Amino acid sequence: MLTDQILSEFTPDGNPEGLRLLPLGGLGEIGMNLMALEYDDEIFIIDCGLMFPEPYMLGVDIVIPDISVLLAEKERIKGIILTHGHEDHIGALPFILRKLKVPVYGTELTIAMVSRRLEEHELLDDCELNVVKAGETVTSNNFLIEFISVVHSIPQGVALAITTPAGVVVHSGDFKIDYTPLDGVPTDLNRLAQLGSEGVDLLLADSTNVESAGYSVSEAEVKKAFAGLFSESSGRIIITLFSSNLNRIQEIIRIAHERGRKVAILGRSLHNNIQIAQDIALLKIPADTLIDIEEIKSLAPHEVLVITTGSQGEPFSGLSLMASNNSKWISVGSGDTVIFSSRFIPGNEKAISNLLNRLSRLGARVLYRPIAFTHVSGHAYRDELGLLLNLVKPRHFIPIHGEYRHLDLHARLAVEQEGLAEEKALVVTDGELVELDESGLHRLGRVEHGKILIDGKGVGEIDFATLHDRRHLSHNGMVMIVVGINESTGEIFYGPEITTKGLIADENEVILDEARNVVDEALLQIPAAERSDWIEVKAVLRRAIKKYFRTTLNKKPIILPVIIEL
Repeated sequence: MLTDQILSEFTPDGNPEGLRLLPLGGLGEIGMNLMALEYDDEIFIIDCGLMFPEPYMLGVDIVIPDISVLLAEKERIKGIILTHGHEDHIGALPFILRKLKVPVYGTELTIAMVSRRLEEHELLDDCELNVVKAGETVTSNNFLIEFISVVHSIPQGVALAITTPAGVVVHSGDFKIDYTPLDGVPTDLNRLAQLGSEGVDLLLADSTNVESAGYSVSEAEVKKAFAGLFSESSGRIIITLFSSNLNRIQEIIRIAHERGRKVAILGRSLHNNIQIAQDIALLKIPADTLIDIEEIKSLAPHEVLVITTGSQGEPFSGLSLMASNNSKWISVGSGDTVIFSSRFIPGNEKAISNLLNRLSRLGARVLYRPIAFTHVSGHAYRDELGLLLNLVKPRHFIPIHGEYRHLDLHARLAVEQEGLAEEKALVVTDGELVELDESGLHRLGRVEHGKILIDGKGVGEIDFATLHDRRHLSHNGMVMIVVGINESTGEIFYGPEITTKGLIADENEVILDEARNVVDEALLQIPAAERSDWIEVKAVLRRAIKKYFRTTLNKKPIILPVIIEL
């Protein structure tokens, strides 16, 4: 059982008739969502996401949850349930499914997106993927998991109603309450209210936008705003947004078609997601509307709409190349309108600001929130979160999907505004095992958990010691010392040659000459007969040069002595 993995010696054994919940990602950070539910001899995993690296994670591409604790129980894992197709909920699957061969369940679009990623990793043929529609269930001996429609910024998102012998759990997934969604499929409030009237023992609810007061704005309002922006624009229109926001992409293409504009797509992720949505008939594009990006040069500006990647200022994205005049297809200029139809993800503000400035300098009209109504959130605001609590009427509550302050604010909302007893609203973070049984919700202790850093195609090859070295290099640079020594006589026949990277300019001969003198003096202190001990020679050189650069430059570079033998 998962309780066997608990580290605290003061933790009591779990109740064999209790439902245990173990988050390994998404509770304490934005992204990397993964939660395990265990009852008796069965475990289900909800979501399997990645997060993008923090600024200090130099050279790391993505971060995924460490599931070592689950691998020890893999024979009892019955499946992975996916709430929707965003990367922070499905992105770790290509790495985790290499170690965990279990069925995966999701809606049609979610599974189609997973299939594309698994195909890229040459794993598709080895994985069992199952499409489940809203209203349908996944069952096992101890679990009945129902899929419930919710609105999000990607189609076919679901909440989950999980019935077990220990009680009923509702998991909101990522959601908002939108009464006029673009695809006509609203959040199923009737089913959520019905569950509330029948009795819900535990609610797990998305906390991402708990800091935002009121209600989120309907996607239909963005649709109206785009119609107005298109009417105001006489030149080319260039729109950048998240490639998974397919309902918005559908409306952009529809409006462009009505206004006589051809649509070109620029960016691999956009091409992939649009193709996936077309393959499953989720995206309907009028004939002769889509054109290759090469064709826009033959059209008048008022006949062109380009949908491109680059909303977060990513280097080498379609929009970044346009802003630097390096695009093969488009030279942005006066008369063009560039629309940012996405939020600015924290940490990307500087890159986005630079992009906005560069596009403005080229003469384009640049529109973005808050100066234009170009985007609405896909996550529920405070009043929507309160409405969900009011409908579901849970006996216990755990806020999910957010940094600690989001979780804390959400728990306070449940207590202060919705009347839940304080001891029944628990703020839980990654690695903390909790249990639901007939007596209530209890903390059991913590298990070993962490993050796995993905660098290129490697999995787990970059540890935090490596990150420390990378940060050290970025701040202090490196010094390489090359010396040739005759192993028999101890004679120095080459060097010392000193090269620096990230420390000083190599043409700074004064510093380099002094450093060579320091190395010469250090070598002379070693008797010739002992210079065949390469380990000792390297240690002496490392100490000497380290002291020199600390004294002269107040730097602590990484020092790499290299001995050439003769």
